Order: sequence, then structure tokens, then C-alpha cells
Amino acid sequence: MKSGLLIALFGLTTLSSRAEIYKSVDENGHVTYSNIPTKGAKKLNIGPMTLQPKRGGDFRVDSRTQKMRDETRYKILEEELGAEKERLEKSRQAFLGAGGNPEKAKRSSEDVLLHEKNIEALEREISNLK
Repeated sequence: MKSGLLIALFGLTTLSSRAEIYKSVDENGHVTYSNIPTKGAKKLNIGPMTLQPKRGGDFRVDSRTQKMRDETRYKILEEELGAEKERLEKSRQAFLGAGGNPEKAKRSSEDVLLHEKNIEALEREISNLK
């Protein structure tokens, strides 16, 4: 009995998951899509949508495209490395300028460690590209 009820409920939820989509255009030409039918809206006939990619696709790119992507990635990583080094230097200056404020010194020390770790990670990533 319970399993029959469960199957019926499951069947109802799967049927209700197929939403109908309506398209309406107002007097100003603005297009609105909704799952609620309104006056003047037209029901769109949209087929079932699959969430899984097709199998057997060829996702390779040619060597020229890959080289361009690698060069762009290298450039971005180099820019990030430069910016991170600047942040590290500012954090070191803030640490030295903390004076007798232990909270400010602790925060600055944590910032220094964070930027040093970021620099290490960026340098490691750059070395993997070479």
C-alpha cells in the first residue's frame, strides 16, 4: 500500500516537472517569458531538454588554438603574480607600521602569509606551463 502511494506521488512529481513556457510581448515591444499564461501570451512548443552531453564528441582543439590559450593563461598568471607581489609588499609595510597594536600586527602577519602562499601557488602554476 505504501509503495503504491509512493509510486503514485513520484509519478505526479515527474509529470509536474515539465513546465510550459509562454512568451508575451507588451505594447512597448518588451518580450517576457513565463511559466504562467497571461492574456495575449503564446505557448512555446519546446521539446524535452537533455542535461547530459552527447557521447563520443571530439573536444580536441588544434595546436595553434591551444598555444594561444596557453599564452593568454601565462600572461594572466604573470599579471596576477605581479599584483600579488605588490599586495605582499603592502602587507609587509603594514606589519612594520603596526607599532604596538597587536591586533593590527596579527592581521598584517596573516595577510603576509596569505600573499606568500598565493605567490607560491602562482609560481608553481606558471612553472607547469613552461
